[in-house]
Amino acid sequence: MIRHRQGRSYNNTYANIYKPAEDTFLLADALSDARGDNALEIGTGSGYIASILARNFKNVIATDIDAKALFYAKSNYNMDNISYVCCDAADAIMGMRFDLIAINPPYMPSDSIKDRSIDGGNGGIEVAISMLKSSSRLLADNGTIYMVISSLADYSRLISFIKDKLGLDALIIMKRAYWFEELFVIKIFNR
Repeated sequence: MIRHRQGRSYNNTYANIYKPAEDTFLLADALSDARGDNALEIGTGSGYIASILARNFKNVIATDIDAKALFYAKSNYNMDNISYVCCDAADAIMGMRFDLIAINPPYMPSDSIKDRSIDGGNGGIEVAISMLKSSSRLLADNGTIYMVISSLADYSRLISFIKDKLGLDALIIMKRAYWFEELFVIKIFNR
C-alpha cells in the first residue's frame, strides 16, 4: 500500500493530510455510478472523494478530525453542495439520513495510533469499526456504506463485526492487487 508518505507535502502545513492514492482511486471507481440526495464521507482528508460525490448527490457532508485537512479540502474543492464538518467520524452529525456513506479508514495494523491517516489499530480494523459505529446509525433504509480495507488488515473479522454486531450485510464488491497487498471495497447495507 502506498499510503505511507507518498504524495504528501506541498508544504509543512499540510504534510500530514492524506493525499489521494490507490485506495482513494479504488473507492472513487466504486462510487462512480452512485446517485442520491444525501452523501456522507468520513475522514475526507484531501476532499477528493467528497468532490466525486458532489457530482451525483444534492448534499454532501465531509467530516475529518483534522481541521487542517478540512481547510485543505475546502480550498481545493469549494463546491456549493459540500459542507465540511470537523468531528470524529460522524459524531457531530444528527437528524440526517444518508443514501450513501463513504469511508476510507486508516487500515494499517499498528500497536498504537501514531499517524491518524494510516494507523488502523491492532488488526488494522479498530479505527474502521469506530467509524462504522459512529456512522451506521445515519444510514437511510435503502442506503449503502462503501468502505475500503486492505488484505493486511483483519478484514474477515471486520465483515463479521458488520454482520453480527451492526446487523448489516456486507459484500466485497471490488478488489485490486498491488505488489504487497490487495485492496477491497466492502459494500454494507441493511438486510
